[in-house]
Amino acid sequence: MKTISKPLALTAAITLSLTASAWASSPKVADSGDAFTVLRLDQAPAHLDIQQVADQLQALNVDALTVGNVHRPADTADTSHVPDPLEALADQLGYTYRFISADPASAERRGSIVIARLPVEATSGVEAPGLDYLRLNDGRHVVALYTRSAEDSSGLKALVDASRVGAPAVLLGADAASAQAAGFQASGDATYSQGFQSSSSTAVKLRLDAGKTALKGTLVTLGYAAPVGGDTPWMDTALNADARARLIVAKMTDDEKFQMLHSYFGLGKDGGPLPEGAVGSAGFVPGVARLGIPSQQSADAGVGVTNPGGIRKGDHATAMPSGPSTASSWNPEVAFAGGATMGREAWQQRFNILLAGSVNLQRDPRNGRNFEYAGEDPLLAGRLVGESIRGVQSQHVISTMKHFALNDMETSRNFHSAEIGEQAMRESDLLAFEIALDIGKPGSVMCSYNRINGTYGCEHDYLMNQVLKQEWKFPGFVMSDWGGVHSGSKAALAGLDQQSAGEVFDKAVFFDEPLRLAVNGGVVPRARLDDMVRRILRAMFANGNFDLPPQHQPIDDAAGFAAAQRTVEEGSVLLRNANDVLPLGAEVKRIVIIGGHADKGVIGGGGSSMVGWTAKGTNAVPGVLPTTWPGPVIFHPSSPLEALRAERPDARIDYVDGRDVAAAARAAAAADVAIVFATQWSAESVDLPHMKLPDNQDALIAGVAKANPKTVVVLETNGPVELPWLQQVPAVLQAWYPGIRGGEGIAALLTGKVNPSGRLPVTWPVDASQLPRPEVNGLGFNPKHKPDDTIDYTIEGANVGYKWFAAKGLAPQFAFGHGLSYTQFSYDNLSAVSQGQRLVATVDIRNTGKVAGADVAQLYLKLPDGSATPIRLVGFQKVMLQPGESRRIRIEAEPKTLASFDTADKQWKIAEGRYELQLSRAAGEPLQSTPIVLSGGVVR
Repeated sequence: MKTISKPLALTAAITLSLTASAWASSPKVADSGDAFTVLRLDQAPAHLDIQQVADQLQALNVDALTVGNVHRPADTADTSHVPDPLEALADQLGYTYRFISADPASAERRGSIVIARLPVEATSGVEAPGLDYLRLNDGRHVVALYTRSAEDSSGLKALVDASRVGAPAVLLGADAASAQAAGFQASGDATYSQGFQSSSSTAVKLRLDAGKTALKGTLVTLGYAAPVGGDTPWMDTALNADARARLIVAKMTDDEKFQMLHSYFGLGKDGGPLPEGAVGSAGFVPGVARLGIPSQQSADAGVGVTNPGGIRKGDHATAMPSGPSTASSWNPEVAFAGGATMGREAWQQRFNILLAGSVNLQRDPRNGRNFEYAGEDPLLAGRLVGESIRGVQSQHVISTMKHFALNDMETSRNFHSAEIGEQAMRESDLLAFEIALDIGKPGSVMCSYNRINGTYGCEHDYLMNQVLKQEWKFPGFVMSDWGGVHSGSKAALAGLDQQSAGEVFDKAVFFDEPLRLAVNGGVVPRARLDDMVRRILRAMFANGNFDLPPQHQPIDDAAGFAAAQRTVEEGSVLLRNANDVLPLGAEVKRIVIIGGHADKGVIGGGGSSMVGWTAKGTNAVPGVLPTTWPGPVIFHPSSPLEALRAERPDARIDYVDGRDVAAAARAAAAADVAIVFATQWSAESVDLPHMKLPDNQDALIAGVAKANPKTVVVLETNGPVELPWLQQVPAVLQAWYPGIRGGEGIAALLTGKVNPSGRLPVTWPVDASQLPRPEVNGLGFNPKHKPDDTIDYTIEGANVGYKWFAAKGLAPQFAFGHGLSYTQFSYDNLSAVSQGQRLVATVDIRNTGKVAGADVAQLYLKLPDGSATPIRLVGFQKVMLQPGESRRIRIEAEPKTLASFDTADKQWKIAEGRYELQLSRAAGEPLQSTPIVLSGGVVR
């Protein structure tokens, strides 16, 4: 259920500018009053004239158009169908189009269509198949529009209860019983509503062309209730977030406004007491009691809700797997569920802001913070992080999106300058942010520590004002990273809205007295001051901070464990499985587990994101160095040894710590299978000095493999590492940092209880010599050379990861997208349809093996010879199939991945020409290909 709000160039007799402005700006017709209007068509049109239809929609004041019981046959290799006329209409006008289906992956589409002309504030998605939710903003009011396309309405009430937040609501396509159960009343044929003052319906005929062809429909007009008024008009939930924020800002004093612009360190200064009202967290902004403004309580971070030092007695949270684990799932559903878990647990621990949403690209496997990120590709990273953000905010907790931008290395992160050209930046890191923003709609964006082309991230007018707020129309607020502010007026005028914990981490609280002086002196306009405050409050209103404030409650440990384990199971990558050593068969009766503290737990990353307090306790292996920042090194209490014993009670399973290679080899020789757990710790604020496993683990693996030819290696690492022993080890499983259910998830994968389906979100180099910067000064805790002032990303530009390897003709150890399964899949009959900026591919996929499993169909665009970027991932679809099952699936390309960014016009442009479309399991390894002609044009 992907939202498409981009125009499609059609041979229709209409100009976009005239039609769009006519529909968007026309006043309500005289007899409709202040109302929301829905046009429900009896059937979908087979064709339409856009000019004719647009004129009628304007005259009828249609806010949303809907059609139920739509059937679109699947394209095949021999037949391609004309694009949906309603989809073409929405694309031409630049409005939101939704096809709601219980099976969105299917090439044959059955469901309902919704087109909305109003801006969308929030949406549902992968978490609610067969249901749809759009939060629409008409400039003053907000409407929650729900559509049901599946017979099963079991999730409808839960979706409405979680998302409506008091807004006037409309339900389409439901039966009377399910509508009533969700709190709606009838407002016309198959249309239900709640929260409106009045309703009426009128039969209409929509002319489709200049002839007599017309479709019957019903126009439902729903009158808004009178404004709440009184002393607190901003508590009127029928108003949109912008209107509510404007009302409350108008009542604020200067002191109250400035109070909103800087947070305090929520853990206290220099070990002192917590700020009054803070619950113990990364950041705290006091509320304004007289106006009912709640305080802002911000918690770290991207892999779960932290509780630093156990400062909040009794609080604990789910330690989720690392970002690359989620990205390796290639499953937006997994990403959303993980985000929703973190958001729910944040809300239950009194937080209304979660410092999540890390979308920096992996340009170097030595970056110490890669474990928080989502890989190297802007489409994959942007889509999955966007879904994670949406998951967080589905729980009425603001999520950040960070670190904006190019914070791709930790070495000298507060000072180094990331050097890169504008086009390359837009087609790589910024594209990931743009996609995540479009999907997740985060309430806040966090600017980065580093400089970008010489300018600090939190003083960067181009990034914050020109790109984020103007081009991308971001309505929320920009907060700084902790220690990322260097000025008051300069930062405020460049687009920074809130300074984070400046009394502890910056040289001054620049957004207090220095900014007051700048405002009073006219250096910073008062309009900008109000804009800063309004953006913060707007995000709070939009995410339910006023209407559904967080409450201290016990968290649902079982639900958190389930989300974490699913991520491990779908996100671990089987890199190698020679001779089908895995899964462990019934004939394997003696197993030895070696190394990695696998008798105690699984390793996690260090720094501000570390979740140290869980339902299963805290650090399972205390004392591993470093024990101070950015440590301590943590092992989450989820023992692979104990989990494997639980899965295989019929086998003898021993443990050897691996410190003595000879002893480990002897134990391996006596076992049917030896499993070595290899770990690599990394952390925020410091990069890894090399790509090698630490602590002599390569020698341990080599010694064990020599003693037992059936050796399995389980890697728990920040990212790719050198594998000098690879050809001697038949099976390798990359488990990343697997979190609080890591042991159980790994055991399920090793035994075949779960079939591996993870695919690499990064290219796995052989060694550092294949990287754009083989040598980087200043890496590690005690570097031989001081860090450089700049990092030259112009070397690879937009060719990050697999694009760099393709451009340079390099062969990696494992390709981006690589991953094995315990079954096999075949693909056939690839076809594709392209019109304007829309490209849709369909293909048959079959499970030809003997066990159920999931595969990821990856769609790449091979660009013409001589192109700066040789290949791009443009779409993907993960599909679960039973043995022998076959399905025809659809993959829709992200339009911007088909285009290049024109820095002169500030537009994405598709170059007209002939390309090759590749259906692959990994980058550069096509299974099927087909030529495709793209018509040139601007992506909207």
